Amino acid sequence: MLEENRLNTKQLFSKVYMWLCLGLLVTFGIGYFVQENVSLLSFIFSNNLYFLIIIAEVILALVLSVRIHKMSSRTATILYLVYTALTGLTFSSIFVVYELQSIIYIFLVTAIVLFVFALIGYKTDIDLSKLGTILLIGLIAVILLSIVSIFVEGLNLGLTILSLVIFIGYIAYDVQMIKKRLYYSDNDDSLAIYGAFQLYLDFINVFIDLLRLFGKER
Repeated sequence: MLEENRLNTKQLFSKVYMWLCLGLLVTFGIGYFVQENVSLLSFIFSNNLYFLIIIAEVILALVLSVRIHKMSSRTATILYLVYTALTGLTFSSIFVVYELQSIIYIFLVTAIVLFVFALIGYKTDIDLSKLGTILLIGLIAVILLSIVSIFVEGLNLGLTILSLVIFIGYIAYDVQMIKKRLYYSDNDDSLAIYGAFQLYLDFINVFIDLLRLFGKER
């Protein structure tokens, strides 16, 4: 029985990381393609389309977070890929602002960070469920302070560091929660998409924070 559980866990995380990699490939691939197409780039950022895309991202993220367990695996997969594609459209701006070499370097660093803290979350026997409350409070604080930073200068560096710490913590937390959900989930495919989506969000936010701290602008 124990061996079977270990096998199921490995199979689950193989699917999680496969969908995570595919999602990141879609996002960065679309981002780079849009950046290379000047007319498309101008079309997205020269009118209200950019803000509509962001609103669609937020709504889709909320839908996936709340309803994914009640979706069929096909619906969950489609919505996940649509979300990563929308993120790719907004991500095209980073290819304009930052040097490509810097983006690649930060991407690799983020991948290493994800690997290390995902491994910690997977292997540790410490219950990280209580950490979720602390991380959520920290995330809410970052969101509120981000609004304040619009009117008050000098908060951006501190906010970026705080956000980085929070999402690194979320990597370990999310991996452990995915692992726990396996034991009462009746749809491994939907759970794999859910896990990929959670780690995708962690990866993107850690990447953005590291890019803000260490990225070289053009």
